[in-house]
Amino acid sequence: MLCMEQKPQRYAGTILKKVKLTETVYHFYIQHLSPPTLYFYPGQYVSCIIDPQTRRQYTCCSQPTPTQFEIVIDVSPMGVGSKYFLGKNEGDRVEYLAPLGSFALSDNSLKKIFVATGTGIAPFRSMILNEVHRSSLLVPSNIQELRTKNQEQVSTNDERWTTNYSLYWGLRFEHDLYWVHELEALARQYRGFQFFVSLSKPGSSWSGLTGHVTEHVLEMEKNFQNSEFYLCGNSAMINEMRSRLLRMNVEDKRIKSDLFY
Repeated sequence: MLCMEQKPQRYAGTILKKVKLTETVYHFYIQHLSPPTLYFYPGQYVSCIIDPQTRRQYTCCSQPTPTQFEIVIDVSPMGVGSKYFLGKNEGDRVEYLAPLGSFALSDNSLKKIFVATGTGIAPFRSMILNEVHRSSLLVPSNIQELRTKNQEQVSTNDERWTTNYSLYWGLRFEHDLYWVHELEALARQYRGFQFFVSLSKPGSSWSGLTGHVTEHVLEMEKNFQNSEFYLCGNSAMINEMRSRLLRMNVEDKRIKSDLFY
């Protein structure tokens, strides 16, 4: 069970795995050494200690577990944080303050609509993986057989198969894509989750959604007054999305944001 009130403290950890997802995006798996456990909730971040005067914040992108966490880093800015992690290898030591932040899912029955750009996908991956695990809403592969054998029991649980979460992810080019197969697989397995990705500058072979991700949210969602919106990514997207939702009379308290850049 996650400890929602855990106070941040200083940790030392080791890099278990460093995976290059794209030309500029890296996925790091970090295990806690001292203290050996950390309890965070999806949406929280760690503040990595680059040097005594410099820290950089990265949101956890993994389902919470007590012994390790994952972060995803876009190194294209090539600032001190980018260079620090580019120079790190598996087995290297890192230090960080955690857990930090209050960007978290509300505990209510409203539909959750996630809108991300770039590495703003990080908190939503954490939230989705945690919700799937916590709620046990994965659709069994033999669902049709179960319906045939015990229609009454399955009908009782029909609420489990309704859509509760939608994730919209905006990127520029095909070569910016990562985690798509994982998220598409979850969308196929879990009827409570829909996933959409849109490219603003796709190549001629791209057959998916195109243009600004905000447009697709406004076109495809139907029940704005019974939904909550979670925005994470660049400031232009967040400001535009918030402004347009407010004009549609979505209450400000139902629009939550986490600015990445």
